[in-house]
Parts: sequence; C-alpha cells; structure tokens
Amino acid sequence: MKPAEQTLIVGINAVREALLAAKRRCYRIIFERGKVPPRINAVIKLAAEKQIPVESLPRSVFQKKFHRQIHQGIAGYFSTVVTLELESLIEIAFQKTSLPTLVILDGIQDPQNLGAIIRSAETLGIQGLILPKRGTPSLNETVAKCSSGAIEHLPIATAVNLIRCIAQLKKSGFWIVGVVPDGETACYQYQFNTPAVLVIGGEEKGVRPLLKKSCDVTLAIPMKGKLESMNVASASAVIFYENLRQKKLRDGTNE
Repeated sequence: MKPAEQTLIVGINAVREALLAAKRRCYRIIFERGKVPPRINAVIKLAAEKQIPVESLPRSVFQKKFHRQIHQGIAGYFSTVVTLELESLIEIAFQKTSLPTLVILDGIQDPQNLGAIIRSAETLGIQGLILPKRGTPSLNETVAKCSSGAIEHLPIATAVNLIRCIAQLKKSGFWIVGVVPDGETACYQYQFNTPAVLVIGGEEKGVRPLLKKSCDVTLAIPMKGKLESMNVASASAVIFYENLRQKKLRDGTNE
C-alpha cells in the first residue's frame, strides 16, 4: 500500500487553522520542549482533543530539524491540500453569495506571494481561487505559513487550460476582469455588481496576452510615486479591498 503523502506546516496560526478547519488529516504535532507559550499550549490542547499524536523535542533537536523554517516552536505533518474541480468551486461560490468574486492567478512564481495573496483573498471576502496546474508553486509549508492559515479556509481549484477555464466561467455568469498596469478603468471606478473573476498576472510578465484578450474589462490601480508598479500581493489586496468596500457599501453593513 502506497504511504499517504504528507506536507509540513509550521507556525502557530498555520497549524491551529489547519486543525480547526479539519479539511485534511493531521498525522502528528511536534513542539519545542521547554517553557511553552500559551498560544502553543492552546494548539497542543486542540490536537489532544482531536486525538492527534503530540511529540515534544529538546530545543537543540527541534531547531536542527526545522532550521529552514520560521516555525515559532511548533510544526505539524498533514495530508496535502485538496483542490477542487472548477464546477465544484463555482457551485460553492454561488452557495455563499449571489455575487461571488473569484480570482485567477496567472504565473505567480513566488510561494511567499502566493501565500500572501491567499491570506488577503480569504480575509477580504473572495469566494475562491483558481490556479493553473503548471507554473504555480506547490501548496507547501511556505505557502501555508505566509497565508497564516487562510489556505485552510479558501476554496482552491486548479485548471489545465486557463482560456477554457475562463470560457466556462463566462457561461456560468461571471464577468472576467483583468488587473493590468494599462487597464482601461481605474479600479475604484469599476462597479463590482456582477459575479466577477479577477485575473491577476505573475511577478514578471503580468497577465499573458491571450488571457488579457479574454477579459471583458481591464482595471488599473492609480498610483502616485517614484515607482511604477506594486508587488503582486500588495496589488491584489488593493483590488480585493475595493471589491469588498463596494459590496459592503451597497449592503449598508460593516459586517
């Protein structure tokens, strides 16, 4: 029998959220022996309640084992993140709201950027994320740590061909919105009043020309300063917030 594939998760928030979400199996939790901070004690208690094996290691052994990670004194081995088919993601999105917003990431290379985008998406009301099966970092410990556990809650789908993916999304009622430096509309002038898919490009090349042609509209982020661009994670957060701001304004709620 083939052993189950495991992935390492490090950091207090990342481990706690993986346990709370309970979307993937936890094989064991390991923490650094000594004076254990209350936040780590809370995670250990949660693991014990779920009958998950918990192991402590001497500081020197723990540090040697996890010296490549920013671990905060705790780590866990979990099954890998389960991604969805596009049809399932669309169904889940419409179950949450009649005006869902999804995100396509085209060519993100840096796992830290991917994790930061996932964190912003989950906290700023995005209903799901779509990643190309090729050319995207694996959903590993770096992504999980940088997402601060948001990866456990944000639905994620993968697609072999993003052009066909966009065609399917259009058939499902989504308006395709590209985020590019030369966008035709300022992001704050665009009305997020339809189901929308935000297409965000990679760190170097941005949104590829063929994907840009598939967009119904393109948005730009107005800037004022010496630099001509923003980090892709920062730019994503700006767009996500504008989308959320408009929807809260229309709903008349701060919830």
